[in-house]
Amino acid sequence: MSEYVAFKAKAHLLKLLGDELIGDDRLAIFELVKNSYDADATHVNVVLDVTSENPSIVVRDFSGDGMSKATIYEKWMEIGTDSKRAANRERSVKFNRLPLGEKGVGRLAVHKLGRKLTVNTRAEESPEFQINIDWPTLINSAEYIEDTKIKVEELREPKVFTEGQTGTRIEIRDLNNESWTRGDIRRLKRLLTSIVSPFDEMSGFGVDLFVPGREKDLKDVLEAEDVLERAIWKYEFTIKEDGSFDYSYVFSPPSLFKGLKSRDDKKENTLLELISPSMRSFGGKEEKQELLLSRDFLRGVGPISGFFYIYSRDRKVLNAVGAYQDIINYLNEQTGVRVYRDGIRVFNYGEPNDDWLDLNAGRINAPGRKIGTNMVLANISLDLEKSYGLREKTNREGFDDNDAFKKLKLIVKSALEKFYQLHSNDREDITEYAKDGKKRSGPNLNSRFNENIDALKISIARHRLEKEMGGKVKQIESDFKQMREVTLSTGLAGMNLAVIFHEVERGVEDLNYAIKNNNPQPLLLERSDHLSKLLEGFAPLLKKNEQKKFSIKALVNRVLDLSEHRFIHHNITASCPVLTGESPNFEIYAPFGLLQAALSNLIDNSIHWTRIKSETVGEDYKPAIRILSLEKWFKEGPALVVVDNGPGFDLAPDEAIQPFKTTRPSGMGVGLYYADKVMESIGGRLLITCGEDLDLPEPFMGGAVVLIFKRLEG
Repeated sequence: MSEYVAFKAKAHLLKLLGDELIGDDRLAIFELVKNSYDADATHVNVVLDVTSENPSIVVRDFSGDGMSKATIYEKWMEIGTDSKRAANRERSVKFNRLPLGEKGVGRLAVHKLGRKLTVNTRAEESPEFQINIDWPTLINSAEYIEDTKIKVEELREPKVFTEGQTGTRIEIRDLNNESWTRGDIRRLKRLLTSIVSPFDEMSGFGVDLFVPGREKDLKDVLEAEDVLERAIWKYEFTIKEDGSFDYSYVFSPPSLFKGLKSRDDKKENTLLELISPSMRSFGGKEEKQELLLSRDFLRGVGPISGFFYIYSRDRKVLNAVGAYQDIINYLNEQTGVRVYRDGIRVFNYGEPNDDWLDLNAGRINAPGRKIGTNMVLANISLDLEKSYGLREKTNREGFDDNDAFKKLKLIVKSALEKFYQLHSNDREDITEYAKDGKKRSGPNLNSRFNENIDALKISIARHRLEKEMGGKVKQIESDFKQMREVTLSTGLAGMNLAVIFHEVERGVEDLNYAIKNNNPQPLLLERSDHLSKLLEGFAPLLKKNEQKKFSIKALVNRVLDLSEHRFIHHNITASCPVLTGESPNFEIYAPFGLLQAALSNLIDNSIHWTRIKSETVGEDYKPAIRILSLEKWFKEGPALVVVDNGPGFDLAPDEAIQPFKTTRPSGMGVGLYYADKVMESIGGRLLITCGEDLDLPEPFMGGAVVLIFKRLEG
């Protein structure tokens, strides 16, 4: 015999949903303000009174819809109501707003704040209603939720909305927390003012906080507008529904830095290159990585706008822009990247200790080129209706970590890569100028590496991380010392690899600092991997690399054998007149391994940029790479040319060969630098040009890199 049995919910569940589901008091007040937004209110007053004999919190909206008797009974009294979800999710009548609340439990946030609640509400053409709830009494009076009863009183004469206004007033007494510190009050102020984006003047919604008897605690809280004008960099971008990408970049050095000039750059209707050009998984299945953002990739995320105001925290720079201490205090409290939908903030993005874009991890790997959360005032703006794939967690602390959110992060990170490329030179200029206009001297190869690596080993032992990181650190130490010995004891010392050594030294020091500060283990492993990869890029230097005589044909044949599978995978046509005899073979005297690595880097660049053009142009474009020789074009000697039919170089030739200069998202920017230094070490040179300058056939008008060798005597 079987029978159906219904679930029952204990009355205690009301406490769990209210007191324990909402993260803290500030979030609970935030939820009540969001409810007023959904009710088409134009303004909300929040009064936090913790100095009187009977402390209270009052949240009152102005011109909100209020609630009729039917709304109270059928929606407000229904926990988990679907009145704002799915098919019921409609835009408001007055301001065409989509509801921010959709879980149906936000009204229970008041339980987090206090034990007694009074609600006064009035809708258009409806009397004012009053609801009184004593939460402990209500919960203790019944065993199950369905047995709890509250009194809804229809007032003969209005108490709050006495002049025919509409709206809702909520008063909470018997507060659970009456000890609000100065910091608590200031953080509440920042949270409430942040509910509306400072970059969106069209939201039609505002919030004021009043703290009777504690006004001095809010006296010097700066508004965003007071600080925005002091930003060194301003970066804005817009991603439209079709995937097109607009950006605007402005560099504004302090006027006292008279040796520096402001600069701006702006482009519209370009294509955004996405980072991580490997495989990624969405929807539980792996799919081929798109290099360029497309309309399909934006589905469920919708159009995106970004506003980034970025600061230097260097004391000399901040002194030059004025109000050093005020700005530092503001940045310490307010910086981060917030998210807004229809102009209303999605908590907790941009809060202290929130780094949803992993800015700080990136900055540790490249502190001189990346930004951290404490350097930026920023927000990402989304369309609430079109970002339907982004779903807020029930506890109101961010989005669910679903495919749409992963895509949002990937897109915003990719847009930030464009900023990193644009600001690189300006960042170096202002850093050098802040040091009295003197260029930093190159680091000594006999630097503090030994001291730093020994300190790192001690930290690893103290934190019991030998198993996870000991082997990796030993390999970094071995590779670093071997490379340094090679450069000092051979003809490669002139390669000027000091900048690479400096990056490794600084990375070791930063890794040690991160361990001492108990950073998460995955982040520590990521940093050590970055150091290892930096050295791996120069692995050929760690070999003996004796110079010998060999034919250019043998070199090209070896490199193409290693690259053939990539040509096939990416449907690239690779031609090589050197191997077919259409262009002359010649002999050179050089380290085979070094040139093999240099040529491989050039081919890797061509593969990347032809793939970019393939996605840009579409099916009418066939990516192609050609490797040929020029025996008598240059007076120094014969040359090997790698040319493609891609978009060509964005960077100027002298900038492209600088270390860490790259327009490839997440690229390390050492490939061309490496190839240039290898050619320099054997008495040759590297030339960056285009197919047209070399009189090459019409299809190959993209970027061309030429390796020019010293002619052998005899």
